[in-house]
This record gives sequence, structure tokens and C-alpha cells, in this order.
Amino acid sequence: MSDRLLHLPLAGVPGHLVRRLAALIAGTDEPVPMFPMLVLEAVTTRPWSSATFEGQRHRLDLRLHGDAACIGAALDRLIEVLPEAEFELPRQIVAEARLTSLRVDPDPAVAALALTIEVLTVTD
Repeated sequence: MSDRLLHLPLAGVPGHLVRRLAALIAGTDEPVPMFPMLVLEAVTTRPWSSATFEGQRHRLDLRLHGDAACIGAALDRLIEVLPEAEFELPRQIVAEARLTSLRVDPDPAVAALALTIEVLTVTD
């Protein structure tokens, strides 16, 4: 494996989600290239239930770094494919995945985009 590939040691359902989101952002199911660079800033997981289902809500705070064109293309891809994206998770089904927050870094010397993605998984 090349040192230019993204390595994400995060385990469990959050790890699967982040790896799949990285592939969606890069536009490939192959090993994910480093640019645009994806930085995982925080992951929050909490239990969720309804009258008929149990699962978890996952909040993923991410940041994309790279040149502006690269980040723009990655964001366009993510917005297009996220609502219908397939996630292979052990004993979980993704009921909803959505982009809930998007902020451009105000520093003109840095091309960076902060985004929050929320994912609802239900137990299969």
C-alpha cells in the first residue's frame, strides 16, 4: 500500500462509516487517495430508538483540505451521492445519511472545508 493512501484505524460502525464517506468524497471504491485530505475531527455515537426500531445516531465532524477545485469537486460528489449511498455495515442498516453543516475556512491562505455528516443506523 502506498504511503499516499489514507489509513483510518477507527473501528466499529463509525470506522466503516468514515471509510465509506472517504471513498464517496474521493469518487472511488479503490484505496482512497490523500487529496483532498480528509481529517476526522470528532465522532459522536449515541443510542436511538423508535416504537419499532433500535439503532444509533452518528455525528461525524470532518474537514477537507486541498486546492479549492479539488475540494469543490469532492463536495459536489458527496452532495450528489450521499442520500442514496450504500453502506456495508455489520448488523446495521443506514436509514439516513445527510450533510447537516458546511463551513468554509475563513483564512484565504488555506483551502479547507468543515462539514458535519449525521447518519442514522438501525439494527438489522
